Amino acid sequence: MEEENTEIEMTEEEKRLKEKDASDDAELSSMMNDVTGTNRKIDDDYDEKMKRLNDKKKLKVEEKDEDDASRKIEMLKERLVNLRSMIGDARRQGKDPLIADLLLRSINAKFKMVEITKAKHDFEVIEDILKKSEDELKETLAETELDVKKEIEERLRAELSKGKEKHDENGSEA
Repeated sequence: MEEENTEIEMTEEEKRLKEKDASDDAELSSMMNDVTGTNRKIDDDYDEKMKRLNDKKKLKVEEKDEDDASRKIEMLKERLVNLRSMIGDARRQGKDPLIADLLLRSINAKFKMVEITKAKHDFEVIEDILKKSEDELKETLAETELDVKKEIEERLRAELSKGKEKHDENGSEA
């Protein structure tokens, strides 16, 4: 009977242990769910804070880029003013900088576009127009002016002097 009691006690002991294991497992599972939930919340909060920090950094970068763009626009406008002044000087010298002037006709619209978009491509378009116009102006200034009246006069004098030489040669032979 003692053996039966021990067996009953063992089974009761086993039952108690099983119940304790089950309650421990339930408690452990509950704690794991709580920890997992807490970790998700921490991750979400961290992600949100990082997003806000990145947004602030972008704003600072955009402000810096905007300042750089404004300075670049001012430099390009100053370059345009100087170029237009040089075109005026060339006209006063009697040169014809028509092509250089025509290239600059659409540049005001390009400046308005770049002030709004501040896109790299728009800056490149303005720089390209200014470069082409500057090159055309340099070419115009390097041209030698053809004076048709002077050219005709020189040719006639050359022909007259040749005619006199032939006349003098024919006159001295006779």
